Formats: sequence, structure tokens, C-alpha cells
Amino acid sequence: MGGLSRKSVFVNNYRTEKGIDPIIIDAGDALFASSVLAARNVEADKLQAKALMYGYEKIGCDALNVGGFDLATGSDFIYSLQEEFNIPFISANLTDINDQLLFEPYTIVERSGFKIGITGVTNHVPTHIVDVKKRPYKETGNAIIQELKQKVDYIVLLANVQNKQTKTLATDFPDANYIFFSRNTQKTRPSSKQVENGPYIYGNGIQGKYLSVVEMNINNVNDPLIDISTAKEKLSSINKRLKSLQAKDPNRSLEEIYADNPSIIKLITDYRQQTTKYETIMANTVNTTKYENISLSKSVGEDPELLAFVNKTLATCKSLRRKPIKVSKNIIKPKSSPFKTKTIIN
Repeated sequence: MGGLSRKSVFVNNYRTEKGIDPIIIDAGDALFASSVLAARNVEADKLQAKALMYGYEKIGCDALNVGGFDLATGSDFIYSLQEEFNIPFISANLTDINDQLLFEPYTIVERSGFKIGITGVTNHVPTHIVDVKKRPYKETGNAIIQELKQKVDYIVLLANVQNKQTKTLATDFPDANYIFFSRNTQKTRPSSKQVENGPYIYGNGIQGKYLSVVEMNINNVNDPLIDISTAKEKLSSINKRLKSLQAKDPNRSLEEIYADNPSIIKLITDYRQQTTKYETIMANTVNTTKYENISLSKSVGEDPELLAFVNKTLATCKSLRRKPIKVSKNIIKPKSSPFKTKTIIN
């Protein structure tokens, strides 16, 4: 929640500077940090969750996938948020005990003449939540994707899954164009290897400290989307290295500077061949997609109004939270016995 005001600044600047209204989504586990909440802090956790939804509504959220942690206090609280805030809650596989879907299985967003279908799944329901069940997330997700293929130009899957499931997302959901995952500490780097022609898979870690930003440049909807993130990253890295080598003598060519060093000459040749390769890829690609992982650091700035609201809410939450009972140091310890025991006080 601490990065909410910075997220607002980034999104508003993006809209102003680029003249683009971005699609804003959340892959799940937005409301709570775990699937089980301490009973003494439930009211504070709910207040913080409501504040987050207020911020999302202010920024503009096009879809929020309901994850396992979001169910920590049961379905009634989620329903109350859905009624209070103008945010589409989606889930293709969460149901009640009668196998009826609890949320819309997908939403369709239109931007710049294109239709983007967004669906979401989770493979986790907290064991203490008895009024929520889940359909198999792979089969259900793929069924919705097949339905969306007839209605939209591109498909986004929001996947709330454990770490080991993220490794097979590309093969599990081959017909999605993009997959964003949550409940995983892993952050995708622009240079991360992606499946050729997708689906392109991204995660931005936990705690809301990063934003995954994907830009699409579509010239012909019938041609594939090609990820140029790696090419741009490689070109940037190569240019920095060549610049560093050139710094030794700006007035001579690199070949002249390092004429007596064959290994450096070979390296320069390799760099130039790679530059030609990546520039050709970017020049010949009809539809490009580019990914960045944005850190919500202090350099982003703060939204004063939202920051004031966040600080006030956090102060209220702090006052509501009760500290765990500590064992008194004056308690008389029993004499030692041949049996060892361990006591955990929560």
C-alpha cells in the first residue's frame, strides 16, 4: 500500500506524457499479505484493503483477479468491496459450494480500436474458507481463453499461482498472448528469455514495489506480436560497453585504439555483429511488444492527496492492531526434565 501514491504519479504521468490510456490490471493477492490473518488484526487488515481499493479506483483499475490471499476473510468481504468500488473483480474458476461462479470469468477492454480480453485464475483457496471452491485452473482457464478468441484481438491471463506453476505457464496456456502472475517473489527482467511469439510471461514480485509495464505497437493484427525487450536491452548494454571502450581515445577509431590487442578487437567485432542482428530484428518486426519493470522508488514522486489518505489510513490501522502478548520475564521456570518441549505463543 505504501507505493500507491507513487503508482498514481507514474500512471498519471504516463497518460499525460504519452497520451495513452493504459490498461491497468492486478494478478491477485492485492488485499492481504497471507491467506490466514491474525484474529486480533482483522479489522485493521480490512481497513487497509478498502483503502487500497479506493486508491485503485482513483488510479483506474480495469481488472482485478481474485487470488487465494484475497479470500482470507471469506467471500462476503470481497462482495462488499465489489459493490462499493467501481473495479471489475474477475475469476474464471472460483465458485460457491454449488459450483456457481462467484465473479465474472473475464472482462473485455477496448483501446485504440482493439479488444483485449482479460481473464484470471487461482490454484489456491485457504483451507479455512469453506464457502469457496475452485474448478481446475488449467482446464477452466483454457476454456475461457478459447471463448475469448472468438471475441477479442488479444488475450491476457492473470494467474495467481505458486512458484513452481509459473515455470509451465507458457505450455499450460499456449493461446494466451500475455500472462501476468502473482504470489511469486520473482521479478521478470526485460532480458529474460521468453517463448518465441508468446505467450509472454511477467511477474513483478510482491509488496507492490514494482510495476510491470508492457507497450504494444500494432500495425497489422494478423501478424504476430514480437517481443523486442531483449533486443533493446542488449543494444543498450552493447552501446554502453562500446562507449566505455571509446573513452580511452575519443579521436581515434576503436580499431586503431586496440590494434595491438586482438582479444579486444574480436570483442568489438562481436558487439557490432550483435548490434546489426538486434537492429534488424527491430526494423523488420511488424507488431512489437516491449516490457519494463518499473521500481516505485522515491524518484517517481508522490501524489499528495493520495499520500495523505494512505498515511491517515495506515495510522488508523496501526492504532487498531494489537501487539501479541509477551511472556513475562518474572515467570518462574520449572526444573529441567528429561523431556524437551517447545512452546509457541502467537
